[in-house]
Amino acid sequence: MLRTIPMPSLMRKTTVHRKTGIEKKIRALLHASASVSRRAPYSLTVLAGGGSDRVFYRVTVAGESFVVLSPSGSHADIRPYLSVGTFLAQCGIGVPQIIAADLVHGLVLMEDLGDNSLYKLLHEARSRSTVMALYRDVVAALAQLQTQATPRMQECAYLRNRSFGYEALRWETDYFLECFIRQYCGLSPANEEALDTELHLLATSLAQEQRCFMHRDFQSKNIYIKNGVVRMIDFQTATCGLPHYDLASLLKDAYFILDPQERSTLLATYHEELASRGGISHDRQHFADVFERAGIQRNMQALGAFAYLSCQKGKHEFARYIPAALHSLQQALAGISDYPCLTATVSKARTVVENRRT
Repeated sequence: MLRTIPMPSLMRKTTVHRKTGIEKKIRALLHASASVSRRAPYSLTVLAGGGSDRVFYRVTVAGESFVVLSPSGSHADIRPYLSVGTFLAQCGIGVPQIIAADLVHGLVLMEDLGDNSLYKLLHEARSRSTVMALYRDVVAALAQLQTQATPRMQECAYLRNRSFGYEALRWETDYFLECFIRQYCGLSPANEEALDTELHLLATSLAQEQRCFMHRDFQSKNIYIKNGVVRMIDFQTATCGLPHYDLASLLKDAYFILDPQERSTLLATYHEELASRGGISHDRQHFADVFERAGIQRNMQALGAFAYLSCQKGKHEFARYIPAALHSLQQALAGISDYPCLTATVSKARTVVENRRT
């Protein structure tokens, strides 16, 4: 049962914690869980961070390890994480067990999923057959997520009114244009009006698709395998959106490259998994077309994020994934003739990126 430390209204704003301060707060959180002895010694390790400013700590105590999430900023709100995490667990989805939470300081004590992220396992795999076996398991987990969580979304107060529609899609493409095209590449699109029309048409077409539970960042660094079971993290921005988006996030992931035949095979696996769970039966040709367009959308979002993290947040390691995301974007655009201005803009960006590498 989840135990929480209540948040009085006068303590909504907190300052950035020093190491000694965070240790005291984590110790209090461990005690609140009623599963750790007050006298038990423990060790605290900062885990490698990702794109967000949140900090994750691994706490080892009495032979067990836990993870503590510490959001950034004085206005950090962990309630979305708690709400969605609890909801998904109730739906039988593989998420970390939430053990306790401190709403005052924005801390969450949860199960430690270990170090076997999908990203790590894919890069350690010695054969493509191992790679495909991992992906098949994760595609099955995505089908499970969509079929089991979607019918119950109204049970989750946080998710009840969330929707990933036209406005969200256009925000992503504006993010791509500003952070990647203009700031990172230093380019100005030749025909802004025509490009805007193409992005409007893309968002309109995607917004018309039937919607389901959407993780929104379903990529290899947010997926773990523990004891042979697929588990997922970073679900606090979940929403209701088109099913193709999460699938494209996985199969067109810049962190690990699949070839077109492998993606085609996994698309078929996805349809089979949906059917076995009584999910929506899609027209496969239409689904494949929308999947490619969703991939264009997702790759633009990723490029905007990689550029922003690299240039604005000083996380320069994310720039190494730009060429792969750009290649995936160009590959998809080559098969669709509806976006000539976007294709030309991306081609110019490719030249800039290649010149940076030489």
